[in-house]
Amino acid sequence: MKTRVQIALLSTLVSLGFHIYLTLHYYPLKFGFSSGQSICNVNATFNCDAVSASAYASLFGIPLSLWGAALNAVMFFLILLGWLEWTDHPERVRRSALLLSGSSMLASIVMGAISLLLLRNYCLFCIGLYILSIVTFVAYKGVVREPFWSSLKNDIPAWWSESRVILISFAAIPAMAFVGHKMFMQNLGDAELTRLVTESVREWEAAPKQEFVAKPSLVMGPESGKAVMTLVEFADFRCGHCKHASYTLDAFVKAHPDVRFEYYSFPLDGACNEKIESNSGISCRLAQSVYCAEKEGKGWPMHHALFEAQDEVNRMGSVQEVDVLLSKQVSNLGMNWESVERCLSDAATIDAIKAQAKQGVLVNVMGTPTIFANGRQLARGQLIPVLSKARELSVEKR
Repeated sequence: MKTRVQIALLSTLVSLGFHIYLTLHYYPLKFGFSSGQSICNVNATFNCDAVSASAYASLFGIPLSLWGAALNAVMFFLILLGWLEWTDHPERVRRSALLLSGSSMLASIVMGAISLLLLRNYCLFCIGLYILSIVTFVAYKGVVREPFWSSLKNDIPAWWSESRVILISFAAIPAMAFVGHKMFMQNLGDAELTRLVTESVREWEAAPKQEFVAKPSLVMGPESGKAVMTLVEFADFRCGHCKHASYTLDAFVKAHPDVRFEYYSFPLDGACNEKIESNSGISCRLAQSVYCAEKEGKGWPMHHALFEAQDEVNRMGSVQEVDVLLSKQVSNLGMNWESVERCLSDAATIDAIKAQAKQGVLVNVMGTPTIFANGRQLARGQLIPVLSKARELSVEKR
């Protein structure tokens, strides 16, 4: 019995840790200030951020990871309480803990089925949580000595009289989830965010529709005619806000296979952008490297790598320094630097980036990132609630 309890306690504690990590990553991703990808992002298929950006990542507006954290915290308490017998009815407490464990396992089965049947992405941490919920249930099932279902029918009335600690523990799960969510949202400015989402979508619907004739550097998602919504972003690899937006946009598009994403470089650099006075050549060089990498099918990996290296890049003062970093990134991605370097110097590459920057000027890009949805500028398009609402309206209009 002792070993089974210890296994249940350990698996519950590890689950709690996973849920807390996913919760702490959920809010920055959703509201556009994430500083990096989740550590469990492996590739386009196993991508925790894409799962977090999906419509199935929350319940009543609260992330499922926060619900899971609350449930596992209470379950850990009840398992410990029953093991140490700090109660007059330890067996009743054990049955209650098993009830929570079974509920957790059932929820894992449901979420696993949703991931398998409705999503194209999988979260490795979530898969780990599904396995841990089964481990906890199987381990703890052998701890309960009395018949479960027949005894549980008698337990329920006793929760209100003899075992209120169990009732309070159960009530603590939604209470902790709602309070925790409220604290996160208050820090983010809940009322202001709601207003901004409404305002952004209203302005988007009223905005003039723009035409994009230049070829983007990168494309993700279905063909134009098959997409419910087409997102267009103009960004600079040295722009901090663009870095934050990149994580949100990438996760949102991967979570919604009916959304198309087109990436245009808009370097804040006069070497390739007539709208900008300063002229270092660095932002243009970065944009050219992504364009060249895409010719070898490595455009998106280079895009992600440059944003990850942004702090290092922003400490550099010359194109020569940047080329040293680019050569390393190219090598890491399995490309040949000499081939990429020739592409960087090719007049066609330079003209392509200039054309993208010119396209941005023509559609009134005033800064980066600037995001368009179905041809209309979408203010605050780096926020998942804004993107979700725009997509919802796009679906309704089809």
